[in-house]
Amino acid sequence: MKKNDELWKKVKKDFPKDPALQEVHYVRLRIHEETKGMTSEEFVRYIKAKAKKVLGEGWMIRCRHSA
Repeated sequence: MKKNDELWKKVKKDFPKDPALQEVHYVRLRIHEETKGMTSEEFVRYIKAKAKKVLGEGWMIRCRHSA
């Protein structure tokens, strides 16, 4: 069984009747798995890279200017 399948199995057991919470919880667990052992700086770079992919470069530039 793949690790992702194991995560889905756990999520569906924890939230059997709520697909929206299943999605959110799965992503949270997946991020946890992917970032185990990272330093704080590595974690921040990881999150920024994911945000950049999801929201696009323009979002990151606007955030830097508004800070």
